Amino acid sequence: MRRLSLPPGPKGWPIIGNIFDIPKEKAHIAYMEMGRKYGSDFLYLNMAGTSLFDSQLRRRQRMIFSLEGPRCILIAPPLSDAFRLVRPRLPMLCELMGWDFNLRHFYPYGTRMASLKSTSFFFLGETSSLQCTAFPSTIPNDPYLELARKALHAFAEAGIPGTYLVDAFPMLKNIPGWLPGSGFKKKAAYERNVLEAMIKQPFEFVKKNMESGTTKTSIASRALQQMQDDKNWSREKEDLLQNILTAIYAGGADTTAAVIGTVFLALVRDIDILKKGQAAVDAVVGADRLPSFNDERKILREKFLMSMHCYRRTVQPVRISTYIPVNTVVLGNSWAILHDPTTYGEDVDQFRPERFLNSDGTLNNMIPYPDVAFGFGRRVCPGKALAQSLVWLSVASLLSCFNLDKVLDKDGVEVEPSTDYINGLISYPRPYECIITPRSKLVEEMIRQTSEK
Repeated sequence: MRRLSLPPGPKGWPIIGNIFDIPKEKAHIAYMEMGRKYGSDFLYLNMAGTSLFDSQLRRRQRMIFSLEGPRCILIAPPLSDAFRLVRPRLPMLCELMGWDFNLRHFYPYGTRMASLKSTSFFFLGETSSLQCTAFPSTIPNDPYLELARKALHAFAEAGIPGTYLVDAFPMLKNIPGWLPGSGFKKKAAYERNVLEAMIKQPFEFVKKNMESGTTKTSIASRALQQMQDDKNWSREKEDLLQNILTAIYAGGADTTAAVIGTVFLALVRDIDILKKGQAAVDAVVGADRLPSFNDERKILREKFLMSMHCYRRTVQPVRISTYIPVNTVVLGNSWAILHDPTTYGEDVDQFRPERFLNSDGTLNNMIPYPDVAFGFGRRVCPGKALAQSLVWLSVASLLSCFNLDKVLDKDGVEVEPSTDYINGLISYPRPYECIITPRSKLVEEMIRQTSEK
């Protein structure tokens, strides 16, 4: 068989490899530009002995992350246990900050993982629905959401391999905290405390309210009640439930919030598109009620573009037209795929929803739906359908209920919100000011009535 070569990439140094080439900020853009520099959709970097493989080609993603497909050249059976992509070791994020609790992202494959998955299906099979959230909301400025926001911003920063030197040299996690250069350990200890609070406090809040009979319905209350009714409670099951619900809670508080924040920013910057969206929603919903999930199929679902996605580690060498060594951290660069000008047009960096439509206003099926933002193949996000529906309802409600305007400076000139984003595995718009007003007194009253229910 013909020997395949490694993908192109920057030339590294002895021992440390490409440690200085690993981008610390806006990695999704840096890898995209690096791919253009080397004229390749695949990149290879050596992170002090750990191989890093970045893939930016849409048609390869599902095959690489599923290890199956007609276009690939494989040495091992596509779905054999020995050939699976496994979750990589991230010392800063998992071992020091504590994110290894997260079943959906970082728990290693194996018998224990299979057992946990089957137990999670038991918990969620009957309780997960659009009418039910992981934990009930408490007040408008929910302190548990604030905890989630803090924990997830730290997750987004540390989640990109190579951000911290300890990811390349795991033995550094054992150095004393008083040594120069050990500041990452203090940061990790602080973030671990925030994460533990995010995991435990909402769950304890639900248990306390169940004891007093004042809890609102949620997946947490239903699952706990089910365990009590079936008399099969155990500490292991309760801890697992707590971790699963935290993953659900965090999943909605990071990616979904980032998308909705991006929608706000885009609509504030382009009021004409806001008005077109309002007209499309008004044509279906009218002015005397709020949008509901029943309207979803009647109104075109907006399509939004996101950023860097998941990563995995190979446990066997992989050949796909290029060579991926064993123990390679595999990155799927959703940003690069969703900013491909050959697919979405030369103005792909502009907010232009019409790119997805035909001239008669119907969806253009020739433009791929940007679902790579949810992952690839068997590693696609399990909450994809729920997230899409929640984002759709949020945007439809925004368009139906509110007008957005730019703020004015002291001279009466409109202030253009910045499009600069907070860096990390998940990109958030930087804080900006805007004016939000109800579209009518009737809308204002309907919102108040809904919030009081």
